[in-house]
Amino acid sequence: VSDRAAAGEYETGDLSGPAVEQSLASNMGKLNSRRSQSDGTTAMINFVAKAIVPDEIEDIKAQLLSWCGKDGGGSGMDIIFTTGGTGFSSRDVTPEATLQVIERECSGLMSFVATECASIQPLAALSRGTAGICGRTIIANLPG
Repeated sequence: VSDRAAAGEYETGDLSGPAVEQSLASNMGKLNSRRSQSDGTTAMINFVAKAIVPDEIEDIKAQLLSWCGKDGGGSGMDIIFTTGGTGFSSRDVTPEATLQVIERECSGLMSFVATECASIQPLAALSRGTAGICGRTIIANLPG
């Protein structure tokens, strides 16, 4: 979620989305390494869709609802990670949009995320991200 990334204003393009994808893939590999040694099972992750949307509540909501299958376009995804729009700027509205979409909040998940992210980037603890459930989909806002 970024006005500038959505407008194509970054020379390098969006960096936070690909970083989240790489981190998830890496951590899934580590998890599978541990699990397969202990019980032979593995977990799988498929990156199905990506989008860059501006910092507008209605645009963010529309994208989340579409991916949750709430727009009549399918069954929805299992989990959605957003990145960006969780800071203190008046344009940072990802948590507000997410709260309008979710049916149940998962605040404990974000406490865990803030703790983990802060070990890598101390300012990540300032993120206002939220998490919750929309239908059968988990949504989590990560810092950008």
